[in-house]
Amino acid sequence: MNRLAVKIKESRIKAGLTEKGLAKKCGLSVNYIIQVESGKKIVNESVADKILKALGTKEELIQEEKPAEKKEKSKSTFKPQGTIPVEPNQTWADALAGVIKKYPVYDLYTNKIVAYKDLPILSKKIEGHHPDKIMFVKSSNDHMKKFRIEKGDVLTVLMTKDIQNQCIYLFEMKGNKMIRQLRKKDNKKVELSKCTNDNSTMTVGMNEIKILGKIIKNEFSI
Repeated sequence: MNRLAVKIKESRIKAGLTEKGLAKKCGLSVNYIIQVESGKKIVNESVADKILKALGTKEELIQEEKPAEKKEKSKSTFKPQGTIPVEPNQTWADALAGVIKKYPVYDLYTNKIVAYKDLPILSKKIEGHHPDKIMFVKSSNDHMKKFRIEKGDVLTVLMTKDIQNQCIYLFEMKGNKMIRQLRKKDNKKVELSKCTNDNSTMTVGMNEIKILGKIIKNEFSI
């Protein structure tokens, strides 16, 4: 859970409000508040500020801290005498295949594989979803910085075509992959957040975009 989520939950409890009470006070849905407090929802600064003000706190918005960049230490090539490297055989590989899944990480714009992630399968799920419904992309720029998504961050994508308002999605438009916050205006139009620090948006037809998935997690780069 991130620090902003903890701050909102603690302030709500201190104010004696339920999730439903806070949602009503902010003009948001109860499910939205629950996802924010659990850290599953990525919120921009304006929405977070709105929630904190509704709770009566005057503290500045808590920013997620990123570890300072460190020069990677050269790996030692020393090997103790008598140590023989062991490579997993096919039997090991088959056994691990049932509990570990290897995922490629794709660059958002070039679509090239830039890394791999080995994740454990727990109760036949990864990140709470079917393993085949998860994919990973790496952000190539700072276009979504106002949503705390910056260049180099690895995003977990739940493959779906459904749109939930105010959530962030990976989609294609005019042959280019994009990440934006979306909101359906009706069955034919959808509102996209712009790459600016304000709350400006643009509206396009539903037939102009192809939804690839919903962003459910962001891993900051180090």
